[in-house]
Amino acid sequence: MKRFFTILFFSLFTVVFINAQCSIDYSYFPVGANYGLYPDTLPDGVVGQPYNQDLTFYLPLDTVSAGVFVEFTDFHITSISLPLGLSWECNNSANACHYDPLVSQYGCVNVSGTPLVAGNYDVNVNLVATHSLSALVGTESISFSLPMTIINDTSTSNNAGFAMTNSSGCAPITVSFTNNNTGMLSYFWDFGNGNTSTMQDPVDQIYSQAGQYIVQYSAIQSNPSYFLESIEVFSGTCTDNFLIGDVDLLYDITTSSGVVQSVSPSNAITQAFPLMINLSNPLQLTGQDVTIEVWDDDGWISGLEYCGGVTFTPPQQAGTFSANGGGLSINYTIMEIPANTVITADTINIYGYPSTPVLVYDTLNNLIYTSSDSTAMQWYYYNSPIPGATDTFVEPTASGLYSLVVVNENGCVTTSLEVLIVICDTSYQPMLDDNGSTAWMLDSALYSNLQWFSVSTGIINGANHSFFPATENGEYYIVATDTFGCSYSSATVYLSPFVSSEGIVISEIVKVGPNPIENGFPLNIYIDAPALSPVIFVLIDFYGREVIRKIVHYRSYPYQFEANELSKLSNGVYYLDISFDDNKIRKKIVKLGAN
Repeated sequence: MKRFFTILFFSLFTVVFINAQCSIDYSYFPVGANYGLYPDTLPDGVVGQPYNQDLTFYLPLDTVSAGVFVEFTDFHITSISLPLGLSWECNNSANACHYDPLVSQYGCVNVSGTPLVAGNYDVNVNLVATHSLSALVGTESISFSLPMTIINDTSTSNNAGFAMTNSSGCAPITVSFTNNNTGMLSYFWDFGNGNTSTMQDPVDQIYSQAGQYIVQYSAIQSNPSYFLESIEVFSGTCTDNFLIGDVDLLYDITTSSGVVQSVSPSNAITQAFPLMINLSNPLQLTGQDVTIEVWDDDGWISGLEYCGGVTFTPPQQAGTFSANGGGLSINYTIMEIPANTVITADTINIYGYPSTPVLVYDTLNNLIYTSSDSTAMQWYYYNSPIPGATDTFVEPTASGLYSLVVVNENGCVTTSLEVLIVICDTSYQPMLDDNGSTAWMLDSALYSNLQWFSVSTGIINGANHSFFPATENGEYYIVATDTFGCSYSSATVYLSPFVSSEGIVISEIVKVGPNPIENGFPLNIYIDAPALSPVIFVLIDFYGREVIRKIVHYRSYPYQFEANELSKLSNGVYYLDISFDDNKIRKKIVKLGAN
């Protein structure tokens, strides 16, 4: 049956989360795939940003398991694990988050806080369901997980060269890089962690140790450009004399593409070698040949005298170079225009963690405390945050595992080891009920080990169920032991076994048996003295609903409920009201063995 209830609750109550002031959406009713919760998905959270989400849930009243009708009487939310920085509280916190669906099928919960650590989480929800058979078979422990994602802050660090996402945090972190200058000729990245790259879009980088990391970036847009800037002709084959006069030089500088620069006879330069020529429009060099030819204008007597010509191939390199040939000797100068380069740097900050807190349990004052000091603290009980427990100490209220999470000023988190706290409630006593021949423990579902004792003979071997049918007269009690070893003893109850009609000793007006009843057996009712009026039998279930009513003639003694009538009943506790003459007697009946 536990498997059935787990499946049922997962489909009807997929998640529960909480803050005391949550609001119930009474317009919500589960249909289709809503699964009893609205909204049926927890939104993502963002590190460092406030989170606040209300959820309305709708509880089932009953169900049928293996043909047995089961009615729910209480749903108890015991714990919810959440990402660090978030806490929960139910709208019924004054009643310890117990919900009776017979009173109201609606409730709400709230998750609030500021998430501190990114990741994909399984939020574990733990509940206890109490139902109409819990007195016999115990409550149902229900657990299920709900995924929740906390994402990193999406803010980026940006500069002229590149942008970074997740550029600071607690080690280890993964940093993504975005190139702000796509389509350049070449790139170089130095990530500061020992890795480099020449890719336009580098892969993510992992930073595992605390510290500062300088990321250096350079991007080259193009290769350097080279230009022929000037030519100095320092000698040629032409000469002048006193008849002709001064030297009048003119020149042509050409490439295969045409004339680069020239001086005509009308603009001849009156000077002797060396001749310095500065190009008014420097020639960009691409590996082409350059030719320079020089003449001397001797006037009307001799015309143009050829001084010589030389063809050379300037290198793509800055500097001054020489060339000779064809009667000319020259020096030429090449200048460099550097490539367009973007050079930037940025910093990645990786933070360390606080020291692991050491927990100490003060049994005298019932306090768990730590000497650790951090910016923020949160105490947990079974991985579920304890609302409001954010100091250096906490007072445990129940047995179980407690832990502490501490956060430093950089948001880095350390969790303590769990400490087991055992709290035995000396004032508690198990609650018993009985019908004279059989006793049962009403709150047995809370305990992992049960043992019945006889006051006169001690431990009763094999009597370790929640109910005990007496086989002999005497006083009995039960000892209940929880999972932490705390044992509790009930008050004693006097029981006497039920006997058949042949051996029955009339010690009261009415005897009913056998009790408990099982399928295949009738229920006999014996009355001390024959009734003078019809006897009315009304069988009422645990919730006060009438399930069988019979009016029997007073001469039909002894009275009986047939086995086929009883086999239709579900397991559980019933009350039998017997009315005759001026008497009205109520007997408690236990039904076992339903199919």
